[in-house]
Formats: sequence, structure tokens, C-alpha cells
Amino acid sequence: MKRLFIILLCSVATGAGAQNTAHHALSLQQAIDTGLANRYDVQANKYNISLADNTLKKSRQEWLPDIHVDGNIRYNMQMQATFIPPGFGGLDKPELLALGAKNATILGIELQQPVLQPMLATDIKIAKNSLELQQEKNRGDEIKIKVQIATAYYNVLLKNLQQAIAGRDETRFREYYTLAEGKYKQGALIETDYLRAQLDYANARITTASAQQNYQLAMNELKYQVNIPVTDTITLTDTLGTVNAVRLPAADSYLNRTEIRQIKLLQQDNQLQLRKAQQYAIPTVSVTGNYSRQYLYNDFKYTQGEWWTPFSYVGLKLSVPISGNIKNRHQIRNYELKALQTTADLEQKTADVQFEILQAATELNNALLNMQTTRKNFDLSEKIYQQQQLEFSLGSFAYNNLLETERSISNVEQQYIKTQYDYLLAQIKYNKATGSW
Repeated sequence: MKRLFIILLCSVATGAGAQNTAHHALSLQQAIDTGLANRYDVQANKYNISLADNTLKKSRQEWLPDIHVDGNIRYNMQMQATFIPPGFGGLDKPELLALGAKNATILGIELQQPVLQPMLATDIKIAKNSLELQQEKNRGDEIKIKVQIATAYYNVLLKNLQQAIAGRDETRFREYYTLAEGKYKQGALIETDYLRAQLDYANARITTASAQQNYQLAMNELKYQVNIPVTDTITLTDTLGTVNAVRLPAADSYLNRTEIRQIKLLQQDNQLQLRKAQQYAIPTVSVTGNYSRQYLYNDFKYTQGEWWTPFSYVGLKLSVPISGNIKNRHQIRNYELKALQTTADLEQKTADVQFEILQAATELNNALLNMQTTRKNFDLSEKIYQQQQLEFSLGSFAYNNLLETERSISNVEQQYIKTQYDYLLAQIKYNKATGSW
């Protein structure tokens, strides 16, 4: 009974685990899209866009009028005396007379509306440029993530190829071992060659097991990069056999590079900051208005309406900077130097990117040619294997000679794997260089 309970418990646990396992059939583009949708760093970077957009909205609201309500209650415990000259009010000599109410309460609403403030308009342009710069920075981060996902995706394809070749080698050495065992039992093969065939077969099985482990590690890396559970399964729909023709990049393809766009946006920011610093010398004008009611009496009986009186005013506020312009000279010079610096950075980065594009196109073309050549050699090695297997079974081919041929086949296989790897890396590098991502 206890054993039956344990079996049922394990079955329930296995069923629950199976329900949490999902299967994904992914092309490279689907893997990239899934990663960009699932990764937490991408989600965190989106908040930078929201923050920059909020700053832009805040700068636009600076043009709204500043409206506020003020309240002031003052109780005069001792009134301030006022000088009364002789002759005023029938006085024959000067006197000091305390005038006013002990309770002076004022409640009012005040408005201030900017009319001429060039820096506010520049602040809006700076905030808008900062938003575009942050969007471009996010694009740059996404490109890095795309490269990581593409590298992991291609690595799975490569490890799958290595796994297939290792399995091919294991099959070949198993057939060698089977033939060697039969020939040894018939007395047609010396024991040393038989043991060597046995050892080669055992080594081939170890290589296959290692290739399978490396494949699983590569698959786990891909799951990590696209942020899906390690318990999920993935089937890659793209294959290594898919080869796209190498197209020459457009002459202006370097303009798509995020590095170029970011420097241009930094250049615009320096120009706007310089303009803002220069605008400190421009006077600012604002319209002001106030409406208030005041209570003047000796007590706090605010319900006595006869002691409440209104007053209001409108005005024009002009502010002309004087000493601020002198203090601001170094700030202006600072942005002038930054503008020169970003111009030089842009020229250098443009040259770097254009060279990188040409190099990437050349490397991709070379990698494609090398891959096609090694593919032919790889197919030829299969024919050689079939032929030498037949000759070995007929006894016209010594095992030592067979191993020499195996070394050549192994060399072809390694070259084929390397050219596949070089082509995949060149494809990633080309897409990044041309701004395709």
C-alpha cells in the first residue's frame, strides 16, 4: 500500500511538472523578438524612455501660468509710530502717532504668466532631444541583446552540427570495430589492430557524449538569453544550410548605426545648451496680477463684513540680467568646446563605421566561399569513407592505412565546423555593422 501511494505521488508530481513545460518553435527572428519581450533589462530600459518623456512634458508645462493663493495674518501687539509734521490736522507741533489696526489679515490670489522667456522654449527642445537620445540608447542596448541572442542561437546550431558529426564518427568507428571484430575472430587481423579499433570506437562514443553535453549547455544558454524557463523545450526552425547572398551595403548604410545617431544627438544637445547659456543675456518679461481682500480691525471677528476691503493690481515684470552674463562666460565657452569635441568624435566614428562595414562585408563574403568549399570536401569525405569501408572489409586495406584516412576525414570535419562558425559570426557582425539591427 505504501509503495502504491509513493507511485501515485510521483505520478501527480510528474503530471504537474509536465503542465508547466512549454514548447517553443523559434526562428532566429522569433527568438530575438521573444527575448526582447521577455528580458527584464529591456523592460527596465523602457522606464528611461518614460522618465525622459515625463521631463519633456514637465518642460512644456513651464509655459503655464503660475497661480497661487496667499494668506497672511498679522497681529500688531505694538503699533509702529508715524511722524506727523506740524500743521497737519491742526497740530502746532510735530508728533509721533500710532496708526493702523492690530489685526491685519490679507487673503489673495496671484497670477504670473511668462511672456518672453527664450530659455523655456530652449528647455523644451533640450528635453525633446534628450528623449530622442534615450530612445537611441535603448536601441543600442537592444542591438547588443540581439547580438547575444543571435550568438546563442547560432551556437546551438553549431553544437547540433558538432553533435551530428560526432554521431557520424561514432557510427563509422562502430562499423570499423564490427568489421575488425569479425576479421579478428577469423584470424585475418592481428590483436593490436583489433584493440585499436575497440579503443577508437570507445573514444568516439565519449566524443559523442561530450558533444551532446555541449549541445545541452548551448541550449540552456539560449533559453537564458531569451528568458524562458529552462524546463521548456525549444526547436530551432532555422538551419545551417540557409545561406543568404552577400549584398553590398548601401553607401549611406553607416547612417543607420546607433553610434552615429547618438553622437549627432549629443551634438544637437551641445548646440542647444550653448544657445540656452547665451540666452541668459536676454531680458525676461512676465505679466503679473493679484486680487486680494484685507481685514483691518482690532479683533478677529472676520464675520464683520464692513472691515473687509478688496484691492487688486496687474503689472509687467521685467528682469534684465547684468552680473549673470559675466558669470556665464565660462559656461558658454564650455559648450563651445564640447561642440568642437563632438564634431571631431563624429568624424572619427564615421570613419570607423565605414571601415567596419567594408571589413564585415569582405569577411562575410570570404566566410561564405570558405564554407562552400569545405562543404564539398565534407561531402567527398563521406564517399571516401564508403570506399575504404568496402576495401577494409575485403581485406585490401590495412587498419593503419584506414586510420591515416580517418585523420584526413577528421581534419575535413573540423574545417567544416570552423567555416560554419566563421560564417555565422560574420553574419552577425555584418548585420550589426550595416545597422540592420
